Amino acid sequence: MAPFLWVMPEEKNWTLIPLLGERYVINILADLLEGEKRFVDLADVCPNEKTRAVKLRKLEESGLIETVSLKIGKRFFVHYKLTERGKTTLQELMRIENHYSSGEK
Repeated sequence: MAPFLWVMPEEKNWTLIPLLGERYVINILADLLEGEKRFVDLADVCPNEKTRAVKLRKLEESGLIETVSLKIGKRFFVHYKLTERGKTTLQELMRIENHYSSGEK
């Protein structure tokens, strides 16, 4: 039996995997797995404000996170939270990490 050879279609435009490989992105997603967070609450996982804003915008555009506006008193606060797609993606990444870091092959 011939070995299975999978060939990538040349027209495939990779967007999600390169995003997940960017610095801070997985840390932001993992932090949001704990629950909704404000912009300032994510400073521990992505210290630079400009970088954090760019990463959050990219994650939102990719459908992995969404913004939620909460009104407390007269003030509005924007929180970020994982979408179902974001949760599923992060869980798959965690599964892959656990599989390969445990020495299984």
